Amino acid sequence: MKDTADNYIDEWRAARPLRDLLLRFMPVGERGLPLLLCLQSELLGSIYAVDPVPAAARLDWWAQELAGFGSPGAEHPLSRALAADARAARVPGSWWPKVAEDARVALVAPAYASFADQLAAAEAGSETLARIESTFLYGPGADPARTRRLQAVQQLMMALLHAPRRAGSGALPLPLSALARHALDRTALAQPSPARRAAIAEQCVLLADALDGKPTPPGPVAGFRLAEAVHDARALRRAAGASEPLLELQSRRRGLTPGDAWRSWKSMRAGTATTP
Repeated sequence: MKDTADNYIDEWRAARPLRDLLLRFMPVGERGLPLLLCLQSELLGSIYAVDPVPAAARLDWWAQELAGFGSPGAEHPLSRALAADARAARVPGSWWPKVAEDARVALVAPAYASFADQLAAAEAGSETLARIESTFLYGPGADPARTRRLQAVQQLMMALLHAPRRAGSGALPLPLSALARHALDRTALAQPSPARRAAIAEQCVLLADALDGKPTPPGPVAGFRLAEAVHDARALRRAAGASEPLLELQSRRRGLTPGDAWRSWKSMRAGTATTP
């Protein structure tokens, strides 16, 4: 029988066909990783809210909820179900609420001068999240660097996808150098224009390079995370060459071809085996 945590997972997997496919490639009985990824999505989704005030309140609630992770006082089905996985005991209790606190900081992040600064800040903000995922899957001492990079780029890509609807508030999805180079301001991000298209195409290339460029950061990485990165890198490169990069990126992330399925299966097999 499904519990309410499974309902959250079903909603999360239905939001992107790739997720549904990748979950089918997972070992039978692996429930902890989907729960963890779904919890991450619940937290990070608040970063892209149009109105930061209720989003901040929601993250404050999550910080309180996760401060009691594993205790009888926990209320949310995802945190309760995840705490029931024996691997959750590997994760220091102080890390869980810090994920919500880090998301709260990212919600009102300042503008960054360059893409390098933007990526470095995203990686710093993903540090705790990456440590939780790496420790949960591979045990204490696992290097989170590769997971951290993939999480950070995914967050920057999601910020780019939400750029038009968040043009008037929230963190800027593009670095200041890109805005200056293409003579854009915050309000101009809300409407299509040749300058916006060029700036978004440029950002897509930088994000794709960060996903599949060399050198690869050290450390283990889940096959699910790796498969998402491979799919996203292809989507970003296709979007960069399209006449409407943002629309193409949205379409490519939602799409799933037979070739995508084959690459996803290979990526899942290339991921690091988890530690029971």
